[in-house]
Amino acid sequence: MPYRSPTTINATKGITEITSYVNEVSNNWFGNMLLISIWVLFFMGYLRSKGDDDLVGAFAVSSYVTFVMAVLLFSFGVVSGWAFGIVIGITMISSIVLWVERKN
Repeated sequence: MPYRSPTTINATKGITEITSYVNEVSNNWFGNMLLISIWVLFFMGYLRSKGDDDLVGAFAVSSYVTFVMAVLLFSFGVVSGWAFGIVIGITMISSIVLWVERKN
């Protein structure tokens, strides 16, 4: 299936037009990889900033930030429903792990 030409993008509509084209060409992998990179950056950044190895805290912080970004990207149509559902599930798991870990 041929893709539409990049010259057909109306960039005056904003960044959503450009990201929708990139998603079309990459079969929605652009949005998924963007979410994964946000998660990894915040996970590693939190671990490097703390003196101790707080994996639970890093998991929770990176999941919450990724969830907020996923809400924005989902509303713009950059992230699919499946990817958004996975982010919601990971955020719920991190919240449960954080709650159980802090309670003990």
